Amino acid sequence: ECLSVYRGLEARVARCDALLGGVSAPTLTPHKDIVRPRRGGLARAMGLGMAACAVGGGAQEQTLLATEIWQSRAEAGVCAGVYLDAPGHGAATGLVSMREGGRWLTSHAAEVNNAGVALVEGGFDYGEQGLRLRAADAMVDLQSGDVRARDVDWVLTGLSLRGRAAQIHKQGDHVRLADAALTPCSPESSLWHLRAGEVELDAGDSAVEARHVRVHLAAVPVFYVPYARFGADAARASGFLFPEVRHDRDSGLDVTLPYYLNLAPNYDATLAVRHARERGTGLQAEFRHLGPSARSSLQAAILPADRAYNGTLGRRDYLAQGGDPAAFADANRWLWGVRHQGRRGGWRTDVDFAAVSDADYFRDLDSTLDVTSQVALRQRAAVGYQRGKLRARLSAEGLQALRPGVPAYRRLPDAALFYGGSLGRFDWTLGTSWTAFRLPGDASRAPGRPEGDRLHLEPRLRLPLTRDWGFLTVAVGARHTRYALEGNVGADAEPTRNIQMASIDGGLRFERDLRGGRWLQTLEPRLRLFHQSRAEQDHLPLFDAAPLTFSYDQLFRDNRFAGVDRIGDADQVAVGVTSRLIDHRGRERLSARLGALTRLRDAEVTLPNHDAAPSSAVAADLGTEFGAARLRATVAWDAERDTLRETGVAVAYRKDAERLVNVGFRRRMDADIEQTDVSFHWAFSPRWRLFGRWNHDWRSEQLVEGLAGVGYANCCLELNLLGHQTIESFPAGPAGAAGLAAEPQADRGVLVEVVLRGLGGIGGGVDSRLARAIRGLRR
Repeated sequence: ECLSVYRGLEARVARCDALLGGVSAPTLTPHKDIVRPRRGGLARAMGLGMAACAVGGGAQEQTLLATEIWQSRAEAGVCAGVYLDAPGHGAATGLVSMREGGRWLTSHAAEVNNAGVALVEGGFDYGEQGLRLRAADAMVDLQSGDVRARDVDWVLTGLSLRGRAAQIHKQGDHVRLADAALTPCSPESSLWHLRAGEVELDAGDSAVEARHVRVHLAAVPVFYVPYARFGADAARASGFLFPEVRHDRDSGLDVTLPYYLNLAPNYDATLAVRHARERGTGLQAEFRHLGPSARSSLQAAILPADRAYNGTLGRRDYLAQGGDPAAFADANRWLWGVRHQGRRGGWRTDVDFAAVSDADYFRDLDSTLDVTSQVALRQRAAVGYQRGKLRARLSAEGLQALRPGVPAYRRLPDAALFYGGSLGRFDWTLGTSWTAFRLPGDASRAPGRPEGDRLHLEPRLRLPLTRDWGFLTVAVGARHTRYALEGNVGADAEPTRNIQMASIDGGLRFERDLRGGRWLQTLEPRLRLFHQSRAEQDHLPLFDAAPLTFSYDQLFRDNRFAGVDRIGDADQVAVGVTSRLIDHRGRERLSARLGALTRLRDAEVTLPNHDAAPSSAVAADLGTEFGAARLRATVAWDAERDTLRETGVAVAYRKDAERLVNVGFRRRMDADIEQTDVSFHWAFSPRWRLFGRWNHDWRSEQLVEGLAGVGYANCCLELNLLGHQTIESFPAGPAGAAGLAAEPQADRGVLVEVVLRGLGGIGGGVDSRLARAIRGLRR
């Protein structure tokens, strides 16, 4: 093969390189010292094709390797294409082409010794599964795949990582680069790259380890770290992660340097040092565990002596109010949280606990802790057991308020037991609970708020009659409650209450086919007669009693209050009708419900500062789901006073995870709430997205929460800009009702987030804010 090539190039034979061992070109034959055919192995597979020659004085200037092997694909989303692994794409045009298994080499000149090691000069292309190289000269072991080269242009096609290096040494899956530049950016969007004195990576576990690292945006260096280790394809690898850098008015430059510990396949940890120029230096830690029957996470953070916060006010606000700078006392700030869910046999465990040093912690310092409420942090731990009709639960629960108001009672502990059985055609159940209510801290000395224990027993007997076309249930029961109180000044320390109840509940189900059986419509009328005796309850504490929002479901409840400290008396008739529209796949597309309640005598049990229940009321709701659109509407009418108690409508359109719109309106007369809530997140192209929320209270004419922003993303970089305003002050009302303050404080700000994809971010967690503000968003 080599001889035939030379016969076609007689005019250029004189320029053959000395690599041929001094043999005169006109009488060229294969050089026995360079190629020795042998049984098996590389030489036998390639035969004379391993002969080498330099033509044209060496390699000519070539384009960037990554550009040549990059293939754009419109369907690739933000990643506009892929790197091609197959040989022939971007290969140097030369006379020497070698192949061994999945490895191949193309060059202008090569010398191969008896051990199968090729010495290449004048430029070459090398490829194997997941790796492409282009270099000025190299030594390649074509059997083992080991490579030493200089002036290298390289691409890890499997990890979409590329760059250049002064030297490269590849041994097996391990690659070492000297004086290297690397980036996950595609050739179409080279916005940033890293430069490092030394880089080591392992294609087997995708770990990248770099020393003396400089981050460059375009050609401008913006950050330096002496050492970094990360996973090029989000793989887990122990080592320093890329720092997170942010900046805001109160903290100044805020840098977090995390170290990741890949402890085992099912648990890991992250430790971090965080330094804010205006606040000081602190520590953060997170531990995660995933087992066959449980998943857990633990987070903790501490910032001792925050120079910008005194426990109540930030330094800027303190000075604005005329405070003495010398009297400003630095406050210690901390956070810790535990999340756990477990299940083994009939046992269940659940922990949802979070605590912070102060109410302003999340506003000032942010956190990766998933907090769904900005009013209070839940603190709960529970263990439960269920087998057959036996259910048992033991829990402890409390709340840490993040807004001013009356502190809530803690349940330390709360034990519940439920058991049921049959007596012929009758079913019986016995439910019991015992709860110890305690106030947090100094709140235990508040007048008129006793602490104590509550025991509640509730036996019931039911006769259920069920058919496909309807049901009828007759039930009787009793409710006994006993307290043991401390601090109940001027009242009984051990009050009790006994209540009897009875009900008759029946309903029918009618069905008809629509459009030739493609749809099924139901009509389900229901009638319930309910009696519950009246008991004097003004002498009982209010540990957990609260009014319930009146709705269709409440027409058929046994108590119009939450908790059992108040149990409403009742002699009433409730009637309702439900109609559903079900498609041929069994999915409920529409549900409409309308019901009315009439009291045969006026209800006497009430809560302080709340009106008595109306003698007659009407409630209705409507829910639809067609394709990506959903509608939910509710209305409650006080027929006695001829007033609208509550109304609400919510429309949601969710085309996919990146495109959704929510529009809602809610009005509650008892809580003096009238609010509009509009939110959206819309990716109108694979790279651009818009998002926003407008939550306005019409009673106070104030913006409760507003945000708006834009985001851009590609394979290389993600940019997010978010402006926000949130009301900070929420005074508590009776029984937990809350309205807006007369002079609320507004937290305003702008977040700029820059995410270097494949490494880390510079910003404040825009997506975490959006997930809390925009219902249904899960990016």
